[in-house]
Amino acid sequence: MHIEKNVFENIFNTVMDVKGKTKDNIKARLDVALFCNRKNMELVNTEECRLYGMKSHDCHVFMQTLIPLAFRDLLPKGIWDALTEISHFFRDICSSKLNVDHIERLEKNIVEIICKLEMIFPPSFFDSMEHIPVHLPFEVKVGGPFQYRWMYPFERYLFNLKKKVKNKAHVEASICEAYIVEEISTFISYYFEPHLRTRINRVPRHDDGGEVHSSENLSIFSNPGRPTPKNAVRGRYLSEIEFRQAHNYVLFNCDELRPFIK
Repeated sequence: MHIEKNVFENIFNTVMDVKGKTKDNIKARLDVALFCNRKNMELVNTEECRLYGMKSHDCHVFMQTLIPLAFRDLLPKGIWDALTEISHFFRDICSSKLNVDHIERLEKNIVEIICKLEMIFPPSFFDSMEHIPVHLPFEVKVGGPFQYRWMYPFERYLFNLKKKVKNKAHVEASICEAYIVEEISTFISYYFEPHLRTRINRVPRHDDGGEVHSSENLSIFSNPGRPTPKNAVRGRYLSEIEFRQAHNYVLFNCDELRPFIK
């Protein structure tokens, strides 16, 4: 998970020439002159093109789906092909289903992909994180798919725990106290009278309660809701795809239509 994030950041910051984070700097150019024979090596230089607040999962999505699209018309074909191949490698290695033949093919391809990247980027680009992907196919072969072992759900839960911090002088104790209070309140709420509103039986914020007793309406429209204020969001028309999706949702969630669906 963090390997993919670090590889993505190195690629994006270098290609977009992000100040202070690019691997293509003066020292890297001196390394090229010292160790390589690429006098005319050039990268894209775009001023202040950087992304802020990118978390691990954001880099995961960008690396696997958006890099081939974002750089397609921006980079020469040879560079774009290499970046697309590393993008497809991470997409395939993170699949929920993999067979041995596919893993062995990935194990062979990643070596060639790294060699192609070495022909494009300066030596300073390649730290330990650019080497670790070579070992990922073997790890998948031994430990199984990454989806059952990566840290995304735990990072989301840690984010929820950090929001409970009220005393920054005692972070751990503040988290523990808030967690215990939440567990106790949730447990004892099961023993309250049904008419008392708790976090267990509270209704959604758009539900005003009650039912609409009318034979003219479908069952899906039996629960009245509270409309969003006009000044909260600007109105817009649904696209044809959105309208069709909403129409299908209504049809598939009506009790009156279940006999016809079956």
